Amino acid sequence: MQLPLSFPDEIIFSRIVRHFTLSGMTCENYLSNVFGNHKVTIHPYLTAGLEQVCKFSHELSIEVLKKQTLAPLFMHFLPSYGSIISNALISSKACEAIRACQLTCVREKEQISIKFCPECARVNAQEFGLSYWHRSHQIPGIESCSLHRVQLEHFSLETRSRLSHCLLPPLDVKSRASSQVSFDFAQYSYDVLNLTSYSSKSFSLNTFKAQLQKLGYITNKGRYRRRLILMSLYQLSQDLVHDTNFFYPRSSEDYRYISYFLSGKVSQHPIKFLLFGFWLAKQAVEKVRSNIVLTEPKPAMSMENQCISLLKQGESMASVSRVTGKSRCYIKTLALRFNIPINLKPKYITIKMKQRILFLAKKGFHRKAIASLFQISSGSVEQVISSEPSLVKKRKQFKYESKRRKYKAMILRFIKLQPLAIKQEVKENCYAAFHWLNVNENEWLHLTLPAPTKPQALARVNWSKRDRELLTKVKAILIKSEVTLSRTKLDKAIGGHGWLTRYANRLPETIKYIEEQLNV
Repeated sequence: MQLPLSFPDEIIFSRIVRHFTLSGMTCENYLSNVFGNHKVTIHPYLTAGLEQVCKFSHELSIEVLKKQTLAPLFMHFLPSYGSIISNALISSKACEAIRACQLTCVREKEQISIKFCPECARVNAQEFGLSYWHRSHQIPGIESCSLHRVQLEHFSLETRSRLSHCLLPPLDVKSRASSQVSFDFAQYSYDVLNLTSYSSKSFSLNTFKAQLQKLGYITNKGRYRRRLILMSLYQLSQDLVHDTNFFYPRSSEDYRYISYFLSGKVSQHPIKFLLFGFWLAKQAVEKVRSNIVLTEPKPAMSMENQCISLLKQGESMASVSRVTGKSRCYIKTLALRFNIPINLKPKYITIKMKQRILFLAKKGFHRKAIASLFQISSGSVEQVISSEPSLVKKRKQFKYESKRRKYKAMILRFIKLQPLAIKQEVKENCYAAFHWLNVNENEWLHLTLPAPTKPQALARVNWSKRDRELLTKVKAILIKSEVTLSRTKLDKAIGGHGWLTRYANRLPETIKYIEEQLNV
């Protein structure tokens, strides 16, 4: 049975639940069939064993990790643990991933739960016939839906496996409105999550330091104005809806929270980076809007109003994007909606240009190359291509053939450069190619990979020869020694291998000589 196709913003845990429900198996049988272990525990947003799960969906495990788990968020803000998190989740090392994500230090007193928006659940049921668990809702510390301005509801996962039939968001839960600040924070976190899912760029604390310097939160001597930072950050956290203090400052004098975070020497939970980035964005917008003194309280403002205000002041889309953290596409949409003049540099696509684009697309040219040739955006090229259904199908085939050639060449090149490499070494060094070919070109891959070699038995020890050699060494040591040496001390003198103690029965001549000397 194949894993159901993913819905927009659906987490892999939700797909597993749907797959389990359709299978009709018991929980133990299903876990044994999919994960190879009936005792496995499935984490809702850091699901391990993706390599096993992807065998039922014909997807690349790395793609599932990036788009259907919260791993990209943790890998972005914890770059030193990025490879550990990725490898642990793709394999079945859930505990290792949990430790690397710093969850053990903040969630040990908190019950594992999964969150949902009642409005999203009802909309999903109307559109797709059922509700499902959204990835963006599971960001730790986020308590508002980024779409509906509704508080998220928690559903406790009490069983060990956390898996049961029809475990999907209920449709009869009444919605509760969230605060504007919680809603803005949810939108900000949603944008960061999507950005980290498609970008491999690691986070650097220097980005925050540069913003703090610009906002005046760092003195001329390079010291942080911790009191001002903490007061403002704590005030913001108080406006957020949250049930725990694990992720936020405990008070306006919780200086340890700031010190640990800004030092960069102690690993922090990603929610702290999200909170700090959100606070910095609000501070930057407020300073641009009204030039207020740092110590003055700042009124709350929605992310949409922030962008509109900056655009009306004449700021470019690029600068607004840097300040607010929103995408240029989002900012452009707002400008067009509210008739704010911006430099779009439009270019009309003529019929002749359209025909030329279609001709190049049929020849297999990449959309970026076509866009560069005609000085238009890749999105415009994609719109023209999408108007021809047969061309879309053909280009998908081009993409498949291109991947097949590229990945086969990678495998062959590595084997040529490393002729003595074994199958496991090929897999580790050509990870993406190996897994894609394993799914799509399995027969070719296993015919090309090095044949397995039988383990070579180690030669047995010639104890007679060793007995003679040790006898010579022991005689030389005892002759030079002025005191009586025990068998243990003699063994240490010849290297500490344990030959004279553990294998005494195999060294008759040596042991006989030692005992004679001890009796004398």
